Amino acid sequence: MSSIKTLFSAPFYRLIHRDFHKVVATMPLTDKILFLTMHSVDKLGIWHRLPVFLGLTYLAIRRTLQQTYNLINVGPTPVGVRFNPVDYPYRTSDGKFNDPFNEIAGSQGSFFGRNIQPVDQSDKLRNPDPMEVATKLLARTDFKDTGKQFNMIAASWIQFMIHDWIDHLEDTQQIELIAPSEVASQCPLKSFKFYKTKEVPTGFYDIKSGHLNIRTPWWDGSAIYGSNNKTLSKVRTYKDGKLKISKDGLLPHDEDGVAVSGDVRNSWAGVSVLQALFVKEHNAVCDTLKREYGDLNDEDLYRHARLVTSAVIAKVHTIDWTVELLKTDTLLAGMRANWYGLLGKKFKDAFGHVGGAILGGLVGLKNPQNHGVPYSLTEEFTSVYRMHALLPDNLLLRDTSAAPGPNKLPPLIEEVPMAEMIGLRGEARLSQIGFTKQMVSMGHQPSGALELFNYPMFLRDIIPQDRDGKDRPDHVDLAALEVYRDRERSVARYNEFRRGLMLIPITKWEDLTDDAEAIKTLHEVYGDNVEDLDLLVGLMAEKKIPGFAISETAFLIFTVMATRRLEADRFFTSYFNEETYTKKGLEWVNTTESLKDVLQRHYPEMLTTWMNSSSNSVFSVWDSPPPAHNPVPLYLRFPN
Repeated sequence: MSSIKTLFSAPFYRLIHRDFHKVVATMPLTDKILFLTMHSVDKLGIWHRLPVFLGLTYLAIRRTLQQTYNLINVGPTPVGVRFNPVDYPYRTSDGKFNDPFNEIAGSQGSFFGRNIQPVDQSDKLRNPDPMEVATKLLARTDFKDTGKQFNMIAASWIQFMIHDWIDHLEDTQQIELIAPSEVASQCPLKSFKFYKTKEVPTGFYDIKSGHLNIRTPWWDGSAIYGSNNKTLSKVRTYKDGKLKISKDGLLPHDEDGVAVSGDVRNSWAGVSVLQALFVKEHNAVCDTLKREYGDLNDEDLYRHARLVTSAVIAKVHTIDWTVELLKTDTLLAGMRANWYGLLGKKFKDAFGHVGGAILGGLVGLKNPQNHGVPYSLTEEFTSVYRMHALLPDNLLLRDTSAAPGPNKLPPLIEEVPMAEMIGLRGEARLSQIGFTKQMVSMGHQPSGALELFNYPMFLRDIIPQDRDGKDRPDHVDLAALEVYRDRERSVARYNEFRRGLMLIPITKWEDLTDDAEAIKTLHEVYGDNVEDLDLLVGLMAEKKIPGFAISETAFLIFTVMATRRLEADRFFTSYFNEETYTKKGLEWVNTTESLKDVLQRHYPEMLTTWMNSSSNSVFSVWDSPPPAHNPVPLYLRFPN
């Protein structure tokens, strides 16, 4: 024991970056050992080049540390059992009554948590000016795409998820940003007004104020069901448990042309078709359960179908969408392990959940796990999901009435400006296009790349909406607004953000990127002060791991929060069973492996006619060739 203590004395600190001395000093011995292992790999920058099993070991170590040091509560923590979960074997409309020890955890109107301590930037909200940052570093010059890896369905999917998870309550006070004279001629808006994020006292001694989430952060399908009773009542038919859907397979609309769905604020046609698809999925589950269990009433059918549909959405995101986003063998193994465990699907199907989270997966754990911090999604999670560069300038509309071309590519009939596909205009245009043409067109079109100089210009002059989906009078520059929002919400800037995640900070621009133009412009905007670098800019500029569509820094927030969305939710853990879901409902979830399965249920001819390879994900470009066969067992593979 004395030799171990000697190891972690003064000479030990020479092995670690000076910025981590303070946090490591507070760690117990086991965490110090884990940190030293992780940090040694980080200094070499090799975790993604390790054999799959070793890469998973690194990620498991990092996740363990981040669950201890990067989950920070905002607001008071209730103590003691508040309700009996047996009384609530279903998802409530506002997200309450999921965590037996905290009835409001994850509910609409609860606080955003933190992964990193807030950094007050009230004296630097406009330094450097957000419109200068947006114009010089973010604004699209030439469109860059993701090749065959990620398509417009994938880009739409993540906004579909955002509509399920996060949105900030705004204040009634407006503020104005005015373009500096140096860049004003390049700004679509010379100035714009917007509402501040509402700051709310927490009543807690540590973090004294925070921000409220007006969506439910549970993975509960609230993008189609809503986050309160009022919205839920609008989307339900109150017959056989079903939700409202139009005869053409799209969402219905109210008298103002606003789509009738769970969340319609700041949406576009790509999200609308996914909402419609999962309304059909919900209704199909209702039909199946009604046939199987004739004694279930409307409310029973709705509740069970919501559980099943929400779980299908979570599963698609976990083992289909994320695998395409992070297209490496290590993350293929890691995301499947999150759902099935290292023992895999066949073992879990045969023997059930065995061996805890690592061997059996997070889904089906005996008890939910929140690591002592009430469940929420976080400010930092919100920040790393700023992915508007995924959107192109135009939707390439394809002719699905024509014969397929090479690799089943439909002929191009029109390039529709994306500005025509958003908000109320987008809903009207989608009604003309139809579900199949919209989905096939998105399937064949690559998304934009998450890089500098690739933020869509149409989003720099856009009409924001209220929660009811109605347009506001003031246009906004979304690129500049996103820079401002991170500062306003006290989210650490890029370098401090990395330190907070126990990642080695940069010391010069060349540590961030090899792009000479980017380095020149970073110097122009920030000088030599890397500490001033805005988080969004850093995430877009950062050199990417081969196969990753996002930065490593953003990914490491995903590492802890993707796990948390599953393990903290009793409907994915202790209540993921036949008693709660019904036998038929659980079978539905367990046999659905991808968005392809969902589409084939409702549009069986679409993929056969228009997708080149049935072996590919629906989230990759549809004319892609089939993937090469790899005979090496997944855990034993080496990265390419």
